[in-house]
Amino acid sequence: MPSVRIENAPPTAAIEARLAPDPVRGAVIAGFALYLALLTLAWAAFNRWAPDRISLHLLGHGLTITQLRRHVLSHALEVILMFPALFVAELAITGWEGSSLRRLAVLRTPSSMSDLACWLLWEVKLMTVLIGIMSLGVGLVSGLWIHDQVAAITGWSPSAAGWPLWLQLPVLFLVFSFFDYWNHRLDHSALFWPLHRFHHAADDFCILSAVRVHPALFTSVITVVGPAVALGASPEAVFDLTFGTALLRYVIHSRIDSDFGWIGRYVVQSPTHHRLHHALDISTRPVGHFSLAPIWDHLFGTWAGQADQSLAIGVSDAPYRHGAWIGPDLWRDYVAFWRGLWRGLIRAGAKVVIPSAPASTPS
Repeated sequence: MPSVRIENAPPTAAIEARLAPDPVRGAVIAGFALYLALLTLAWAAFNRWAPDRISLHLLGHGLTITQLRRHVLSHALEVILMFPALFVAELAITGWEGSSLRRLAVLRTPSSMSDLACWLLWEVKLMTVLIGIMSLGVGLVSGLWIHDQVAAITGWSPSAAGWPLWLQLPVLFLVFSFFDYWNHRLDHSALFWPLHRFHHAADDFCILSAVRVHPALFTSVITVVGPAVALGASPEAVFDLTFGTALLRYVIHSRIDSDFGWIGRYVVQSPTHHRLHHALDISTRPVGHFSLAPIWDHLFGTWAGQADQSLAIGVSDAPYRHGAWIGPDLWRDYVAFWRGLWRGLIRAGAKVVIPSAPASTPS
């Protein structure tokens, strides 16, 4: 019987280490199972007894909140369900040593502390305030408002709201990812790179690296305007898309060493492909993998192959202090953006030739 040779087989010691019992991983998974059981009971009780509409009277003003359960659910899905599930899933796959949880809770790496600070700013809504101030309100433009304005001006009001949800979601994701792709390409332009660089400054991936973004979100209007004008999906579809894309962004910033096979090549981006996008020498070589849906990278020539979790990430064109106090880094990059914009305007003005007035001709 002919022998079979396996190329590039991992060493036996590495396999045994990967399969060895991990006490921390086992304890966390067991605790999460209990957490899920208690969470299910709590939600059932809330859904049964909590009102779906409440009215408040403060300082002579009335405030009515409708669809209370939905508002609670939308926040609960992210904070008390999605995040624990993500951290536990990553832990189950990578083990304790390679997990984001260890980096946040034990190692407390400077990069992960910056990620945590950004996440906390989002949770207390302070980041939303900073977006309004630093992006001059552009980052807070409502897609629904834009859709209504376009409809009022042009009379054109596309609406997929009547489609079944199973059809709305893939179409909406395709449209959203197309505009998100070009938004991301713009972020990597010379003008907007000083702002997007803050996200790429992470030199140690963590699930929370997904929310490590500069609050001057000038380019985000592209991913708001495009889908809003082009589709007009139902609120349910928009909610599901928002939750799904947020989940995907957390996954691709995780420490899971996987390319997702053909799914990662054509359907949704994988953690290893996104790590290649964050490669350390990004400022000196072309970068790829801009899209949440890799099909756009294939179509527009920015597909860049494979990588793994051993690839060094970060930026080399500016120093970052990292840590929980992110203020200096945010401000330095914000000033760099406005300086770059001002220099660009001066250069553009210098190229404009103003013709002199013709000499008067005697009558």
